[in-house]
Amino acid sequence: MATQETAKTLYLTTNGTKFAYRIIGPPSKDNRPPLLMLNHFRSTIDLWDPLLIDSLVSSGTQVITYDYAGIGHSTGSVKSTVKAFAADLIHFMTALLLTLQHVTLFDVLGFSVGGFIAQQLVLTRPDLIHKLVLSGTGVSGNGGGEIGHQHTMPEVLSAVFAPVPLKDPTIDAFFPSFIAKDEGEKWFGRILARNKTAPKDGEPDFAFFYIGPELNKYIETLLTWDTDPLPYALLQGIQKDVLVTVGDNDLIVPTINGFDLAKQIPRANFMMFPGSGHGHLFQYAVFYADAVTRFLKGEFPVPPVSAGTISPLSLDGQLPN
Repeated sequence: MATQETAKTLYLTTNGTKFAYRIIGPPSKDNRPPLLMLNHFRSTIDLWDPLLIDSLVSSGTQVITYDYAGIGHSTGSVKSTVKAFAADLIHFMTALLLTLQHVTLFDVLGFSVGGFIAQQLVLTRPDLIHKLVLSGTGVSGNGGGEIGHQHTMPEVLSAVFAPVPLKDPTIDAFFPSFIAKDEGEKWFGRILARNKTAPKDGEPDFAFFYIGPELNKYIETLLTWDTDPLPYALLQGIQKDVLVTVGDNDLIVPTINGFDLAKQIPRANFMMFPGSGHGHLFQYAVFYADAVTRFLKGEFPVPPVSAGTISPLSLDGQLPN
């Protein structure tokens, strides 16, 4: 069975872009849709944590990883808005459906900026999505003010936006250094595992974090999301089962922003992982994969579609007695 380290790189050309992707694991035995993984800022399909991906596959979930246009092994240009990233993704998903037997929908897991894109995706094309997992991500704009939106500290942004990302600042941004430094070191070692196999058997060279000439456009994607109130305003219209997960001390997307996200989506479950940050899904990879699988299997609580009926207004606009 293919793993994160051994899965073959596939390509699909649509709308003028050659997208790189991988299908890892067989179709689920219970006929669940494949889980399409949307990666974090600057990352590539080579850099997914094999402990996470392989744990998902071992649990019976078929995983599809995908490189955004202009990133990793995909051609094309990097986009400068979340809406444009989502438009690319829609082209990819609709074209991919034509190649997959007995698949009509996707489960989607969006991590960090992938969570921004996943929100825009479900708002634009809900017909493509079965269930949604949003991890280490948050609302657009400044939220609604009810809970309190927080912005990323400039010191953290300087590490995330650095022209060449360095190991120690990257680990510190993803893992609270005072309690999870060792877990961060293990994660960083694991994500380089595929470098041991590429470019064997015709596989492309290992693609590390993006450092290309369009980095500023990529950064613009994040910054404009923070100024766009519309996706936040539409969250309550999402009628999908959603799982939102956060670390309790996320330095990149502040934890409170993920809680705000879960509060706005009517059918969202919320999980917070202790002693962790942005990289909680890697720090607790096996437990996280099990939780995601149980959610996708329908083992999490789901609120009723309606909690009751509302009496119609009388002609003078007052509720009847």
